Order: sequence, then structure tokens, then C-alpha cells
Amino acid sequence: MSKDLLSKLKGNRATFVVHSNHPFAAVAAMGAMMGQAQEAGSYFQFSEELIPTAQTSCVSHSISGQLAADFKADWADYLRHSGLPSCRLKFESAAHLRLKSPAQVVQENTIRFLNACRRMPLARPRAVHESRELSIPQKFAQDYLALKEIIRTGGDLKPYLSRDILKKKRPDKNDCLLNAWGFQHLHFRPDGTDHILFSKITNSDVFAIQAFPHNDDGLWVKDELIEIMHVNWPEEISYGILRGLPPNEGGHGTEKRVELRGYNANFITTTKDGTQYLAPGGGLMASGNNAEDRLNCAKIFTELKYWQQVIEKSETEVRTALNWLPSQPLWMKMMFDNRRFCIYEATKAIRVTFEV
Repeated sequence: MSKDLLSKLKGNRATFVVHSNHPFAAVAAMGAMMGQAQEAGSYFQFSEELIPTAQTSCVSHSISGQLAADFKADWADYLRHSGLPSCRLKFESAAHLRLKSPAQVVQENTIRFLNACRRMPLARPRAVHESRELSIPQKFAQDYLALKEIIRTGGDLKPYLSRDILKKKRPDKNDCLLNAWGFQHLHFRPDGTDHILFSKITNSDVFAIQAFPHNDDGLWVKDELIEIMHVNWPEEISYGILRGLPPNEGGHGTEKRVELRGYNANFITTTKDGTQYLAPGGGLMASGNNAEDRLNCAKIFTELKYWQQVIEKSETEVRTALNWLPSQPLWMKMMFDNRRFCIYEATKAIRVTFEV
């Protein structure tokens, strides 16, 4: 794949680029992503813990006569007033995003929200697992012990993560290493250190891979990171294994890997035992976004449409359940807390549930 082609593709929001001699590598990768997305299930999960509040004015589009419901608008309001501000971000305008369609503006702000949520793990207790290869510089030994205690007790990791998050106030900036391979880097001290610890962070665990100097050659594309994860915790990156393909080159030099990452192109990394990995972190879109975020974004709007249709088709049943007269306006809304949601009648904050 030529540099000219890579340059032309870079920045495309809907393109997934794979640099490989395998003609079906991209298809295999996308198939794995779709399988993972299906296995993960719905994005939204109904929650009985969300408590809606009554609203006195109805500012919504009338749908199906006297039924007012616009769940996509409710999601946009959530992003604007709660979701993005919780990530220290604001809802960006069409002009800022250089988009014309209102739907695209909401989708792009959704991607920003999903990206920021991945970059900033929630403060919760996590178990720490150390690779057999892990080597911490002696000058950071005590700092590492303190960091492990923060992880184990559920402290805030944001001060130790990328400088983009707090110092530069850009938690929505794409982290290509995280987006491609799923690895975060942690500084040993909040003010930054000349060595950083590469880790995979999940909801319940932190897998400490290895520490490297911040100025190390090809730091963000080190295939050693994949090798260590593969040897120690292969189940944590099995999502990125390419199966059913013949042996691939998979041994790009540092310069080539840096070049491809710079174009937001995905490339195969082959471990010493011949296992081939492509995108264990979800993979890069040509725009630099995470491919899994793109899939989740599509899930979100598919599910919003689904619940909108459920309400529209069930208007009579909803009115009966609420003891709502046919002449009364029926104003239905969705409430969100990221993945959690509930549906309710807005003027009296009465929740409505459906069998899925």
C-alpha cells in the first residue's frame, strides 16, 4: 500500500485500513469486530436505579398525533448537559466539527464521549497483575508501590495517565496506541516521569506489561507489548487474533510501524510462536478513531430508533398502563447514565418498562 494511498485515506471517518499482504486480512478483522460487538450485546441496559424528574413544559416534536417522543434528541441533550461535561468536555457545534448534518453532529459528539470514557477509567478497585518481564527502574520503585495501592483501592488514575487528559484538557484526543492495541500508559508520578508503565486496564484489573523510557525509539508501536501480553495473558487480547490466514510478514521494522501508525493504518504483529494479531484494542479507523467506538455509536442510534418504535407502536398500551386519557398529550422521554437508561412519561416522571 503506497504512501500516496495511505495519505488519501487518512482522516476518513468510515474507512478501516489494513496494511498487509493478505487480501482478506481486513475482512477477517472486521468479522472479528462484528462478532465481538454481537457477543457484547446491547449498548444500553435498562436500570431501575435511575430516577427521572417531572418536567412542566413540552419542547419536543409531535409524533403520531398526540404522542411526543424524540429519543435521539434526548440522547443529544444527555451528551450536551451531562455526558460530555462529566468528561470535562463540551458539546461541539457543526461549525467546529466541520459537519453540516445535525445527525452527524450528534454522532461525532457521541464518538468523542465514547473515546473519552475509554481514556479515563472509572475510579474503582482493581486487581494488579504483573508480567514476568516487568522491570521497574529503581528510582521509581516506591512510586510504583504507591501507584499499585491507588489502583487496588480504587483511586483516581487520571493524574497518572496521558498528559492530554488533565494537563492539555483533551480527553477526547485519539490515543492511537489505545485505539489500536488497547494499552494505556501510566506515569509513576502525577507530575510526569521519564519512564512510563504500559498497561491494559479493564473494569476489574490492571495488567502491568512493561516500563520503558519516554524517549525510547518507536515507543508507541513496540511489538514487545503484544509479545508480553500474548505470553502472560493471551485471553485478554484474543479478540485481536487473526485466524485462518497463512503466515504473514508481520515483522515490520520500527520505522515502518511508526509510519503506518502515523497514517492510522492497522498492521499485523506476529508473536514468536507465530500467532498473528491485528487490532486487539478495537483497531484504528482512518480518522484515528477507535473502530469499536464506531460500532458502539451505530449500536446507540440503532437502539434509540428501536425504543422510539416500541413507544410509537405501544401508545395505546402505554396510555392504558398510565391511566392516560386519549385526549391527553403523551410526552415520553429517555433518561441516560451512559449505558444505563429508563423510559418515562415526562410531566409526572412515571417510568414505563417493556419486556425485551
